[in-house]
Amino acid sequence: MKKNKNILKSLFLLLLLLVVSIGCSKDEEYEAPGSFVDLSITWTSGASATRESEVNRFFSFSDLSAGAEYQEWRIPDNAFFLEGPIPNNLDNHDAYIAEPSNEKISTEKTVHVLWKKGDSLTQVGYYGVFPDSTSFRFPAYWDSATASTIEDTIKTVKINNKWVAEYWFTIDVYDTVRATPQVRYLDETVLDHENTEAITVVFGDKMIFEDLSGLLADNNARPNTAVWRMHTLEEDEENQTNVQRRTHERVVLDERVIDTITFNDLGEFRVELKATRDRTQTLRQSENSYDIPTIFNVVPLSVPLTQTGTVVETDMDVVEVTLSHKIMPLEGAVVDNFIVEVDGVEKVITSITRNANGNKLLVDLTDDPILPEDASKTVTISYDGASDLLKSFDLRPLEAFSDVDIDVYVPTPMIQMGSIVEIDGDIIQVGFDQEIDPASISGSADPAAGFIVMLNGGAATVNSVAVNGSDPMILDITIVEGAYQDDFITMAFTGPGDIRSIGGGAISDFTAVTIEPYIMNLYTDGGLEGTLGDYWFEGASGAGATVEFSTEQAYSGSQSLKMTNDKPRLESGRDLNYEAGETYIISYMRYIPSSVDFDAGFRAADAGEKIWYDLGSGNRAITPRWFTTGDPVKDTWELVEVEITPGALSNVGIRFQPVPTSGTVYSLYFDDFKIYKKDYRP
Repeated sequence: MKKNKNILKSLFLLLLLLVVSIGCSKDEEYEAPGSFVDLSITWTSGASATRESEVNRFFSFSDLSAGAEYQEWRIPDNAFFLEGPIPNNLDNHDAYIAEPSNEKISTEKTVHVLWKKGDSLTQVGYYGVFPDSTSFRFPAYWDSATASTIEDTIKTVKINNKWVAEYWFTIDVYDTVRATPQVRYLDETVLDHENTEAITVVFGDKMIFEDLSGLLADNNARPNTAVWRMHTLEEDEENQTNVQRRTHERVVLDERVIDTITFNDLGEFRVELKATRDRTQTLRQSENSYDIPTIFNVVPLSVPLTQTGTVVETDMDVVEVTLSHKIMPLEGAVVDNFIVEVDGVEKVITSITRNANGNKLLVDLTDDPILPEDASKTVTISYDGASDLLKSFDLRPLEAFSDVDIDVYVPTPMIQMGSIVEIDGDIIQVGFDQEIDPASISGSADPAAGFIVMLNGGAATVNSVAVNGSDPMILDITIVEGAYQDDFITMAFTGPGDIRSIGGGAISDFTAVTIEPYIMNLYTDGGLEGTLGDYWFEGASGAGATVEFSTEQAYSGSQSLKMTNDKPRLESGRDLNYEAGETYIISYMRYIPSSVDFDAGFRAADAGEKIWYDLGSGNRAITPRWFTTGDPVKDTWELVEVEITPGALSNVGIRFQPVPTSGTVYSLYFDDFKIYKKDYRP
């Protein structure tokens, strides 16, 4: 770029001279133009703002300035000028160091500087003298915060009638990678590996290995990969056997690279560290290996390999035998070396394997399982100690053991939980505390065995039993007779039965539970658990009347409807849809406090609640009376039910009001509003 700039400037001057010569007459005196002055420098990294190099490589600077009267380059004491021609692909350029080698200033326009010491702040100075002012703008460095190149300008300064340019260029010189390990015991004691010929470690012991190559105070090589290699002691690396190899990548340059190595192989080994700085567009790969001279002698544990802890049977007919240490993968059958007995009678062992972790033997008894009722018997396992396949990784054989008790698996019974309810489609849902095994139903000749269903005082017949498709802890049961809203249905269970949980547990007996009938309530908030004004609204009440949701009394949930004094009214949202020709039931719970005085305003013949059940579409009403069969009860919740036949209506609401009200002082509570299509047994 700078060369092109200089050429353009020269062409411009030549053109200017040509124009001047054409424009002047022969008689005019010719005046020579002033000399052209321009400051321009280039270097190895070119236009890049990143100026990187490395030890034992060189970096070139060239002064391309025009009109300079003097220039010089200044380098650090640990750098050298080279003289050429200089090959660029050598590992060592010492043969091309210019003489005298201690000269650190050069007046050559182009210099080649050899680095012998890594330093991220290596500086090379430029000094030039010019007859006139000039400047040079160039990319100085890359700003990672703004993701942009920051530029700088070298400007001449007038000193003693001369224009002087002076600038120090910063070069990031990378050192050569030097692999430097540190070895520590788990208590952080440092092993003096340079002066320790050998140490003995027990199989399974751990030691800490840390790569210090990127943390050396006098070395800025910045390696980004560390490889630990544990190997045998052959002198020639090609003949060595690697027993462990671990690679770590540095994400952050000053990140500590720490590894804990477990000695899981018997024998004598050394550990090598290879530290590497990967090749980039500007830097060569640099790597260095250090084979720690200390020999690590790994010996077996001194304690025997034994069976330990409790031997247990799982729900999969497998006996788990826990071992004191991990064992090697089994490379053959060991069934003949074990005996499982129930009260002295030998069981058939299907197979014996080890678990993934290697610390358990899995004795499979699928072909001849231990039964839950065997829990009261003497159930044992023995091993004769004669198999050479059962050994730890440090080659210790499994010691024999005999007549070790087995903790027999007894499935946890399934407990019936929650209400038993009927849902749409005459399905009775029964909940349990465990997931149910569908195979125990499909494989049973009579999955209904044990269930006792009573319908209106007589026995009902179970038609089907299945696991619920959405919740595996629920059984869906239907009865031949079907279920209606006015039925009184109970269900009990008295085993034995065939249905089992996933873990094999049978259903625990439970006494008769009343089944809640299926009701599709047309009210959006029949339980009054929302907020007044969302679905329920206060209607045109009389003066002094109040309608509110209250927590003072509640039949279900946390609140109920409280209606007070003169003509209170409640209205619902208009979302009720009645079908033609169907009868509907309106039901609710009423609570009359003992403070209500029937003789102070309530007329026995009239007292009750008035319900407009098709509000806005004819306003037909029904009035359930209080005194139809005697005085209503006080201080307790009472069920009220009435039937209506509204015809085909949609998008209608309901209005609810106690009557009579005028001149009466009282507080009444209502809860659990329902309106549903009547479905009674024919």
